[in-house]
Amino acid sequence: MKTDNKLILPLTALFFLIVGILAFGVYFDNESIILPARIAGVSLIFLIYFFSSFRKNKLYLSSLLFSLLSILFLFIKSDSGVISATLFFLIFIVLTTRIVIKNSKKVSFIPVALGFLPFLSTLFYLIFLTYSSLGINYVPSILNALIISFLGGLAVSNFILEEDNMKNIWLLISSLLFTFLIFVFMIERYYLSVQVFKPIRTICFFGGHYLFMRYLLLSEHQTIIDLPCEITEESVSK
Repeated sequence: MKTDNKLILPLTALFFLIVGILAFGVYFDNESIILPARIAGVSLIFLIYFFSSFRKNKLYLSSLLFSLLSILFLFIKSDSGVISATLFFLIFIVLTTRIVIKNSKKVSFIPVALGFLPFLSTLFYLIFLTYSSLGINYVPSILNALIISFLGGLAVSNFILEEDNMKNIWLLISSLLFTFLIFVFMIERYYLSVQVFKPIRTICFFGGHYLFMRYLLLSEHQTIIDLPCEITEESVSK
């Protein structure tokens, strides 16, 4: 299956335009912009990946659906909406972590642990600060902290152990952005509400998505390069 390079550049430009409009919309609480722009942003990530990839990773495409569901439920703006959004985002992170494990050439305990602990300590300290306000979101918050910390540990491990560090730089920055997203979201909702946090969350969310997609595309490209030359694009896509 071939890629459609003619669509990738305009879709990418449109994605960054939408994210900019969304950041403006959330800062000024413009409800008519926020939900359509969020849906459009995730949809554009889906399309950019779909037209860029030879392999069309179904697990990744499924993860984007759960990310979209987290956006939709968060828009409900109730406790049940927040916990549903948190759980759907947790599923997205679990699937994302699974993809990273499958694409990692070597997973070593010590580098993963060294990367895991700073992420976990930061998020657990945040949970400690907001404990009295979390309510039913307490357990999902802990699970999110554990999984995103493990993803961060994998990103650090891959950066240390693998030679192709460009893709692992994208993975590491993506993990940092998703971690910071959780940090800012919990601070804003349960501790200190500041208007500027809203566009920061938008940038972290879509920046993390975009960089993870770049990581995945580079991983697929590296896989194709490593295959025997007699294997064609058509056989790779099957």
